[in-house]
Amino acid sequence: MNKPLLLVLLLLLTACATPPEVKQLSIKQMEYFDSAIAAVEKQSAALILATEKLVIEAKARIDAEEQLAKSRLTTLIQQGGLDQSQATTVATQISDLSSQTTASKNQLDDDLAAINAKTLELNAYLVKMKEVHIAIDSYVQSEKAGEKVVNDVLNQPSVKTMLAQVNELTPKIENGLSDLTTLLNGL
Repeated sequence: MNKPLLLVLLLLLTACATPPEVKQLSIKQMEYFDSAIAAVEKQSAALILATEKLVIEAKARIDAEEQLAKSRLTTLIQQGGLDQSQATTVATQISDLSSQTTASKNQLDDDLAAINAKTLELNAYLVKMKEVHIAIDSYVQSEKAGEKVVNDVLNQPSVKTMLAQVNELTPKIENGLSDLTTLLNGL
C-alpha cells in the first residue's frame, strides 16, 4: 500500500465526526481509482500494441504496393522501348512513389507517437483525479488534516493549485480524446 493511501486511511479511521459508512465508501472509492488506473494502463498497453501491429501491417502494404508499382514501371521500360521523354517521366514517377512511401511511413510513425502521448495523458489524468479524491476526503475529515495531506503527501501548495491543475488538464484530456479517436480512425 502506498504512503498517501496509508495516511488517508489512518485519517479516515481516526476522525470521529464522519460516519463509518462514509469512511468505507471513501476506501472503496480509493480502491476504485486504483482499479481504474490499472485497467486504463492495461487497456492503453493493448491499444499501443494493436496500433503498433496496424502500423507494421500498413507499412508492409505500402512496401508491397511500392514494389508492385516499380515492377510495372520497370516492365513498361523494358517492353516499350521508351524514348528519352517517356523514360524521364517513368523515372520521375518512381522517385515520386518512393517519396510518397516514405511520407506515408513517417505519418504512421507520427500517428503512433501521438497515440502513445495521448494514452499517457489519460493515465496522468486518472492519477490526478485520485489525488483530488485524497485531498477532498482529507478535507471532509477536517480542514487541518486536509491541509496536511495536500501539502505533505500530495506536495501541492493548496487546494486552489490542485483545482487549477484539474481545470488545466480537463480540456487537454477532452481534446486528447478527440485527437485519439481521429488517429485511431485514421489507422
